[in-house]
Amino acid sequence: MTVTLTSLRAYPLSARFADIYGGEDRIPPEIRRPAAHFQSIPRLGQYCTIVVCEASDGSTGYGECFGLPTPTPAAEIVNRVAAPALVGRALVTPSDMTAELRRFFLALGNSKGPAMEAQSGIDIALWDLTARRAQRSLAAELGASPTDIPTYISPVPFLPTPEASARFAMTLAQGFNAVKLKVGRGAAQDIPHIAAVREAIGPGTELMLDANCGYELIDAQLLVREIEQLDIRWLEEPLPPEDTRGARALSDASSIAIAGGENEFTFEAIERLIVDAGLTVVQPNISRAGGVSGLLRIDEIAGAHGARVSPHGVGGSVAVAATLHVAAAMRNFDLFEVNRLPNPLRDQLGVPSTYADGTARPPAGDGHGVTVGAQMHRYLDPAATAAE
Repeated sequence: MTVTLTSLRAYPLSARFADIYGGEDRIPPEIRRPAAHFQSIPRLGQYCTIVVCEASDGSTGYGECFGLPTPTPAAEIVNRVAAPALVGRALVTPSDMTAELRRFFLALGNSKGPAMEAQSGIDIALWDLTARRAQRSLAAELGASPTDIPTYISPVPFLPTPEASARFAMTLAQGFNAVKLKVGRGAAQDIPHIAAVREAIGPGTELMLDANCGYELIDAQLLVREIEQLDIRWLEEPLPPEDTRGARALSDASSIAIAGGENEFTFEAIERLIVDAGLTVVQPNISRAGGVSGLLRIDEIAGAHGARVSPHGVGGSVAVAATLHVAAAMRNFDLFEVNRLPNPLRDQLGVPSTYADGTARPPAGDGHGVTVGAQMHRYLDPAATAAE
C-alpha cells in the first residue's frame, strides 16, 4: 500500500526574555544585545518554527525552521505554499520531495530568507518521519550511529570590562575544551577582552571569536594582526557574508582560520565561501541551509575542497538534535556549537540533547529523538494565536 503525506503544518514559537527573566527591567543588557548585529535592534527573545508532518500510516515527523528575527514568515510559507503542494503525495526520499520546493523557490528569486528556511524545516521533518517509520535513529537512517559529538561552548557575550569577560569565560568553559567569545565592537575595544579571556582560560582550552559581521575590512585586518600570537582557533564572520574579497584578504594574510556560513541558505553559497573567500571552516545552520539534505551536501562540498564543517548551534530542541544526528554521519565534521543563551525552546520542548566532558549526545529513540507534543502550544507566537 502506498503511504502518503496527509498533513504538513508549521507553528511559529516564541519565548520572550521578559517572561524568562520576570520582567523587561530584569533582562541583563548582554542578553538584549549579545552580539554586534543586535546593537541597534535589541533581541527580545528566542524564536523558532516547528514543522509537523504526518503520514497515512499514522507516523509523525518533526522539523524546525530558523526563527530570527521573527518566526511567522517561514510558518506562512510552509502552511500556505508548501503544504498544498506536498500533502497527498506519496512518500519518497526526503531529498527528492524537498528538491522540488527548492527549485521552485530559487526560480522565484528566493535564494535567501524564510522560503529557504521553510524548505529546511520541511526537510528535517520528512527525514525524521522516514527514520521513525523505519524504527531507527536518524543517524542510523544516514548510515551511522548516534555517538558523542565533540563540541565547543558559546557565547561569552559583550560585557563591560575585560575582567568581566575573563570571569564569565572561566565559568562558561567548565566541562568544555573550547569556548567562543563575541567580538565586533571595534578592534581597539575587542583586543583587551580577547587577551584577558585567552589568559584566563589557559592554553588547555581553545578560543574562538565571533564578530557577527561587525567589522569593516580595515578594522578586521588590524584585529588579526594584533591577535596573531594569541592562539585563536578561528575568527567567525568578521565581515558581511557578501564580502568574499575581504574574507579572502584576511585568509591570505593571517594564520587564523576564517569561519562563517550561518547566514547562508544554499550549498552553492557555502561553496563560494570556501572557494572564493578562502574559508576553511563553514558553519551552516540545519534549519536554514537545506535541512538534513543540505548539511549532507555541504559535507560533501567541504570534503572536496579540504574544509571542515562546524554547524551553527543556535535553535530549538529539534534543530539541535537533528544536527547532532547528521554530525555523526558527516565525514568532514569539526565541532558542534553548544549555545548557552537562555532558550526554553531548546531546553523544554521534548527531551533535550545532553552534554558531558566536552561532547554532546543527541536524544535516544527513533528519528532525531525529539517529540514536541502539546507542550509547544504554550510557546505559540502571539501573531499565530491571533491568526487562529
